[in-house]
Amino acid sequence: MTIHQFSDREALHIAAQIERKGERFYRMAQSVAGSGPAGPLLEMLRRQELAHAQRFEQMLETLRDGEEDESYDLETSSYLSAIAAEVVFPGGVLASLMNRKLETVRDVLLCAIGSEKDSLLFYMELLIETRSEQTAQVLRSIVAEEKRHLVDLQQLLEKTR
Repeated sequence: MTIHQFSDREALHIAAQIERKGERFYRMAQSVAGSGPAGPLLEMLRRQELAHAQRFEQMLETLRDGEEDESYDLETSSYLSAIAAEVVFPGGVLASLMNRKLETVRDVLLCAIGSEKDSLLFYMELLIETRSEQTAQVLRSIVAEEKRHLVDLQQLLEKTR
């Protein structure tokens, strides 16, 4: 496994990629769900993922404009690299899940739940490590939304049994 040296700047870049991939996944999932009961939830999730990506990208621009960007320690960078390898980088879990045939709403929901959990792990670690209050504030907000996503997805999954 390649260990990337993480800092707030690198972490926000990866976080934006995670959210962009999430938006594409939910857009694809809508075609599987069709006009069924999952459609509105998937559309809401797609829009929220897009909004999250935009927030991370705006924060990244702010960091570029002047805030010092201190690297995380090796242990944290190793942990984040392991999570990011599974969530974002080619050959990771999300890539393989998105390449697999998702034929039912249940397939989509199970895939989405796994992806949301991985994203949460990544964002919670960033929240622990960041020294920027601005970054922490946005991460707290996004973590709360991602937790709601998990609850909503789990409730919908239970209805598909």
